[in-house]
Amino acid sequence: MYRLFSKTAALAGLLALSLTACKKDEVRVNSEFSAPPVLTASTTNAGALAKANAQNTAVTYTWTPYTITTSDDSKVASTVTYTLQIAKAGTNFATVREISGGVGTASSLTIKTIDLNSALLFLGLPFGQPGLVDVRLKTFVAGNLPTLYSTTKQLTATPYDECTAPNADTWGLVGPAGDGWPGATATDRMLKWDCVANAYVLRSALNVGDFKFRKNQDWAINLGALTKPLMPGATATTLKINGEDMSIAVAGTYTVKLTITGSGANVTAGTLTVTP
Repeated sequence: MYRLFSKTAALAGLLALSLTACKKDEVRVNSEFSAPPVLTASTTNAGALAKANAQNTAVTYTWTPYTITTSDDSKVASTVTYTLQIAKAGTNFATVREISGGVGTASSLTIKTIDLNSALLFLGLPFGQPGLVDVRLKTFVAGNLPTLYSTTKQLTATPYDECTAPNADTWGLVGPAGDGWPGATATDRMLKWDCVANAYVLRSALNVGDFKFRKNQDWAINLGALTKPLMPGATATTLKINGEDMSIAVAGTYTVKLTITGSGANVTAGTLTVTP
């Protein structure tokens, strides 16, 4: 019985020693987490945003990187992801526009005018009017830890209408297919800039007859077909400066989509589709 007891006691002691070693290992990997990052802003009023300054800095946000310190005094930051959230003021971030703030040791985010403007319009703020938004930093730490949020900062800015034609150019359809060649009475049938199509678009009744396009109601820059005769359709047709007249063969209501290559005085070509 004594021998049996001694072996049992020795085994128990070995297990206890093993468990103690595991506990010591756990102590070495214990982690301490810093407080949520505090968000600061370079300004609380970005003013009237302008398309001409699209690539300029609108506002810069900074914060102290979130850290995880282990019991061996090493710091781990690579498991941390930052995201800036922007929401209409007073909505408790019900709908947000998120902008990536980086990972790990990232500590700042510079927002360009074009990106801030896009966020404001996405949130439904009317262009041309000062609007107020709430901004906060979301910090996500890998694992089962809860997502952290900074205190909210407010930002005032006036967005501009993104749906404007490049360089304020205008394009018009001219010729008998529309309202005739420009003269004493005939006028250009103007196309509207379509932000989604990224092209000038016209939905209109057209007559049987020839037509071309000209910029800013002037013949200095005009677009026509590579060869004649041509009746454009749903397949994209390449146009050139001072090109040939095109034709509508059957009267009806059509969607005319004109895509321009180049802008301002540097227009070099275009493409055209005409669909019922």
